Amino acid sequence: MNFASSARYVRLGRLVVKLPTYLRVVWGLVRDPRTPLGLKGMLLAALAYVVMPVDLVPDAIPIIGQADDLTVLLLVLDLFIANAPAEVRAEHFARAKNGTADLDRDLVRLRGLMGTRYDRIRDNLPQLLERYGKLTDPDEMKRALADLRRRRTQTTAPKEHA
Repeated sequence: MNFASSARYVRLGRLVVKLPTYLRVVWGLVRDPRTPLGLKGMLLAALAYVVMPVDLVPDAIPIIGQADDLTVLLLVLDLFIANAPAEVRAEHFARAKNGTADLDRDLVRLRGLMGTRYDRIRDNLPQLLERYGKLTDPDEMKRALADLRRRRTQTTAPKEHA
């Protein structure tokens, strides 16, 4: 492995380590009434783009198809954070760094409400994300919906008595 690729992995590692902080900042900014609605709308539009099966670059194209979703999301997140009011942004970065972010409190509340279901969802998250990733393929989505309808009709069909 050459020096350039090693440096790239180090930069990627630093980004991955910072992701929880950025997630806490974004969550706090989204929930903060001082954040302009236009910024929140921009973030919502980016999230819609990522989950919609129609893309500028189809997901069927290996690597590039998924990279456009990630690129759009990262660019919008950067714009969202950078354009939030400076004092609001600073406040949420401070909260994210000292562990008092809104996301932390919300997750504690959610865990209290959901109990062991929260832990099961957290533990199964990689499989859920993998399943969701398959659902961005329209054919896979049709199969999943057909399977769901079939299971519903099987559970709601009247039982015959012998």
